[in-house]
Amino acid sequence: MNRLLMILLILFSTSYVHGQTGFLFVKKGYKKKRTYTEGDRVILQIQQGTIYDGVITLLLNDTIYINGLPIPRPEVSKVILINKKKKTFHLEPKDFLLITAGVALTTAGLTLSKQAKFKEALTAGLVIGYSPLAINYLGSKISFRRRKFRVGKKFRLQVLEFHLVPKRGF
Repeated sequence: MNRLLMILLILFSTSYVHGQTGFLFVKKGYKKKRTYTEGDRVILQIQQGTIYDGVITLLLNDTIYINGLPIPRPEVSKVILINKKKKTFHLEPKDFLLITAGVALTTAGLTLSKQAKFKEALTAGLVIGYSPLAINYLGSKISFRRRKFRVGKKFRLQVLEFHLVPKRGF
């Protein structure tokens, strides 16, 4: 009984084995900036200007197959990055009213304690209260993130594949 169970276990365990997938690396010098595997979504632009957007189905013989279409690796001029959702600027009315109340209290406190004149106190209160809002707003509008990798001078593509070509019988 144990032998039969072991034989069945060995036979069924080998039916669920996966091979190693290929890798597509975007490199700057020797450092890897991005790693794509078979099944990842990628956007590539070739030298003629055509943009291919899809899933990497196969990496074989220095060729990238996107949705089944072969693209030779030397033809790729850009790897366009997939943009994530942008940060949006949102301010609750309650928070805005609390900040305005803080500006008024700062202005009143500096004026009544005679540490500053009214105009100077108002300027200080406005800067203290509203400058973080302005910085957050500008941060939501300005982005310094990379949008694409230009293949050539700085960046290069490397295809690492693990597909074995079957030998012929003759």
